[in-house]
Amino acid sequence: MSPRLKLVSFVFATPLFCGGCTFNMDWLRQYRAQRAIDQRNYATALPLLQMLVDHHPEGGRGVEAARTGARAAHLDTKNYPLAVKFYRYLVMKSDSPEERKGAQRAIAHIYYENLQDLDQSVIEFEKLLKLENTPDEAFRYRLYLAKSQLGLNNVEQALTELNVLLENKPPADGVFEIKMLKANVLVANKQLNEATGLWESVLKDFPERSTKDNVAMNLVVVYEELKEFGKAITVLESMRETYPNPKFLDQRIERLKERQYNLPGAQGLKR
Repeated sequence: MSPRLKLVSFVFATPLFCGGCTFNMDWLRQYRAQRAIDQRNYATALPLLQMLVDHHPEGGRGVEAARTGARAAHLDTKNYPLAVKFYRYLVMKSDSPEERKGAQRAIAHIYYENLQDLDQSVIEFEKLLKLENTPDEAFRYRLYLAKSQLGLNNVEQALTELNVLLENKPPADGVFEIKMLKANVLVANKQLNEATGLWESVLKDFPERSTKDNVAMNLVVVYEELKEFGKAITVLESMRETYPNPKFLDQRIERLKERQYNLPGAQGLKR
């Protein structure tokens, strides 16, 4: 074949060959990424998976790459910002409603637990609450929303979310958790009398869990803050049978009796 004929043949053949370039490069990237994952070589795998996602903004091959990338970034390498990017792609492009919801849940938990970005955590849990949820899911998401608001010192908003939870009649374990958190919120907001009422109801309704979580001592601290030393002493004395260190209780009772003795108007106790 003459040189000129060879050139013409190459020119006409090149478009046919390159028409499969994208497909071939995608296949190669996916193959290399999976091999790197199998070898725990995440430094190689994650950029390849990110390329696949970037080259497929409409979905398709990018979805599988995002699934693999999310697991590797989130669970294996703890690269939380990158994990969020992969999960966001799944929220937008996955055909599965459950996968989209699971990806949104992962994003919310990463912002709350790992990145500790509570402003963003509020946004992500609010997104979850707009989805179709089971009662247990809705309870958990709203509880995290309340905790995020409390972490941001948005006390009134946190109390609002906790009251919504109580109005929805959660299971017994949920009631315990909500009242515990609400009492702590009230203490932080200096609403001590309301907090004592909650601690007292928790002690009455959940005696075993209260013992495990040392609720009675929380109540004692609030009574001390209110200078209601007699009530604090009564609670401490009720703890004798179950408390692991009775000597500590005795010391604390004696100290409270001394403080009570020195209160203005308590002179009659000195005789």
